[in-house]
Amino acid sequence: MNPHKLFNLSPIDFQHPKEEKSLRTLKNTKGLERVVKKFYDMGIENIIKLQYTGSSLKLSPNSFPDLFSLTETACNILGVAEVPELYVHRSEQFEVTTLGVDIPMIAISTECLDKLSEQELLFMIGREVAQIKCQHILYQEIGFIFPELMDALSGITLGLSGVLSSGLKYALFHWAQMAEYTADRGGLLVCQDVHVTKKLFTKLAGLPEKYWATFDVAELDNQAIAFEGFTEKTFDKFMRFLYGNNLWAIARAQEIIHWVESGEYNQVLVKKSTTQRIGLDPRL
Repeated sequence: MNPHKLFNLSPIDFQHPKEEKSLRTLKNTKGLERVVKKFYDMGIENIIKLQYTGSSLKLSPNSFPDLFSLTETACNILGVAEVPELYVHRSEQFEVTTLGVDIPMIAISTECLDKLSEQELLFMIGREVAQIKCQHILYQEIGFIFPELMDALSGITLGLSGVLSSGLKYALFHWAQMAEYTADRGGLLVCQDVHVTKKLFTKLAGLPEKYWATFDVAELDNQAIAFEGFTEKTFDKFMRFLYGNNLWAIARAQEIIHWVESGEYNQVLVKKSTTQRIGLDPRL
């Protein structure tokens, strides 16, 4: 299918309410401004990007025209002016990561390129473009590096370990998990195929490849609807085990299903689209 182009789309149009609440909490958490300043002073972003650019293959429009076409489509639909650079890194996980606050780059795992369909890739890339549009990258990078950095370095070195241990680490992690819900909404607005999105979540949840063609996604619906999730009181108890894991495939599927069934997804799609459709690369 050729997805509709969306016009004048704002992050508020698809931001998950849990992320909105969590972001307010994060911004009001003591020590965040100091951590942001230290992040820039130490050049942490450059270190993170070097890790990827030094071990990942940079893709060009000539060698990977299909991926660039998908990325351009995602940017066009969501209204992101600059198309990010693309890299591929070897991994057996379905991973797509965005780095770079001012100059974003998207790193895609080989597992994604080898195993996912065109529409599934469009969803995954759309998620990352949505993160760029919603300005998630700074806090994502801080959440990625600083907790580990605090464990490795003394409070004397950076003067920040006490700040993180008193709540900022929790606030960063909680926001990062809630931001996944917003990113998923962005991915769906890009691929505009609910069935494909559900199929992808079955793969993220661990469905063996030999069952991909025969598995009934209605079973995912049933499990997602029945999933009780977690409460705020229990969230921090699981935090140490879950940090850095943004899969939560069933919980994320549940949120997407609720968004679709509430009619809010369709309202955004109808309100922000016209009859114009964006054609994908005919070579795909």
